[in-house]
Amino acid sequence: MINLIIFDCDGVLVDSEIIANRIDVETFKQFGYLTSVEECIKRFSGIDVKNTRRIIREESAVDIPYEIFEDIQEKILTTFSDELLPLMTDVLIEVTRQNIPRCVASSSQKERVSYSLELTGQLQFFEQNHIFTSQQVTHGKPAPDLFLFAAKQMNCLPENCLVIEDSPPGIEAAKAAGMHVIGFTGGSHAHFSWYQDRLRKYNIPLAKNSAEVLSFIKTLSLQ
Repeated sequence: MINLIIFDCDGVLVDSEIIANRIDVETFKQFGYLTSVEECIKRFSGIDVKNTRRIIREESAVDIPYEIFEDIQEKILTTFSDELLPLMTDVLIEVTRQNIPRCVASSSQKERVSYSLELTGQLQFFEQNHIFTSQQVTHGKPAPDLFLFAAKQMNCLPENCLVIEDSPPGIEAAKAAGMHVIGFTGGSHAHFSWYQDRLRKYNIPLAKNSAEVLSFIKTLSLQ
């Protein structure tokens, strides 16, 4: 029985990953770290700033200052105002109608999450204290810490939680937490065949749109 739905934000609630990765690539280039948008998605989707910096530093010796990532966030938020689209409005309407508890667990900063949801008309479906981010735990995804923290704050056992995730680190984190998980491939960044192949390896339900997410939620809720 599902007593709590935990939504990732980027790539699940909002179609943000393709935008954010484009800006990341443009900024990384200024520091001598050359990559493509597709490769950036492949390497860094679902990973927080600390781990992104570490990976870049270890493989290329390019040490991008932490404050640059703050500049990146400002650029992303500015671009969101023109380009960001919602992905889960109909799902949120339905789970609200059914009074199913829900929260957000994201690797992004809370300011970005709240702004993204407000821009896309989805903030109304979440209490502010039900938006959890990697800044609240020691280890971000793929560690299970964030999902376990969210479940504890929402007074729900991990085995009664359903996570909706789009990235391998997020899926690994949910599975490590002992939670049900649906892989979502409805975001623009998830249309690459290799991306979908990567998610299939986890042997979990995959939903290519919000209608399929609703179908899986109904099935799991009845178990």
